[in-house]
Amino acid sequence: MSRHHSFNRAVLQLVFGAAIAASASVHAESFLIDPESGVSVSTQSTVSRAEVLADLKIYQESGLAAAERAAAETGVETPALHAARQRYAALRQGERYAALVAEYAARRGETVRTASKA
Repeated sequence: MSRHHSFNRAVLQLVFGAAIAASASVHAESFLIDPESGVSVSTQSTVSRAEVLADLKIYQESGLAAAERAAAETGVETPALHAARQRYAALRQGERYAALVAEYAARRGETVRTASKA
């Protein structure tokens, strides 16, 4: 590999890295398009990162993730899918969810908020 090619590659990597770093702050907020005006509107999340992680864990533990994947592949909603949805809802409203939120918040150094019920 020539010296000139190595320099060009290094510059390209630097420019690409800078572009990614600059875009990271842009993606910190979500943007929605207002259907009436067509204007992009910035939105702030109403849940903490700990709540999102806890919800994901409950989703997996309930079996709902696997059941939805199977339903998507077959195109059939089975009794197992309905049962998994009920388990998810029960876990989401229970102590397990609250404990997970507190655990993840503590790990991340976040303030524990009152868990929202989605």
